[in-house]
Amino acid sequence: MLKEKMEQLGIRQALEELGYGYDEIFGGLSRELMEVYASYSWQKITCMKEGIRSHYVIHAVPQEELLKDHPWEEWFFQDNKPHHHVLFTTKQDCCDKEIFIPKDDKEHPAKICGRDWYYYEDENSLPYLAQK
Repeated sequence: MLKEKMEQLGIRQALEELGYGYDEIFGGLSRELMEVYASYSWQKITCMKEGIRSHYVIHAVPQEELLKDHPWEEWFFQDNKPHHHVLFTTKQDCCDKEIFIPKDDKEHPAKICGRDWYYYEDENSLPYLAQK
């Protein structure tokens, strides 16, 4: 399911190359959450911002119809520190930052471009839905 999808897409290996342990982050997900995250679009996208380890970010984007309740998430290392951003289409109490991703942006998944996002830096690398 999720593990197989991530292996096929090279996401599992990419996470581990960055310094994340797949089993530490995704190993404890319930069957239901594995199905939810398996429905996401997973991408490894080049990012040339200074300090980004290996020059890429891992993105997990839910299907459009789920974006109202499910965030887009990204994992990366910058300046040797792990980062997990959790981004929503509407302002949430947990969000302390806002960003507009331009339509022509090449460092983010195309389906999230051209809109505002509200987000926070999660101290925990576990997927957002696993923390609820």
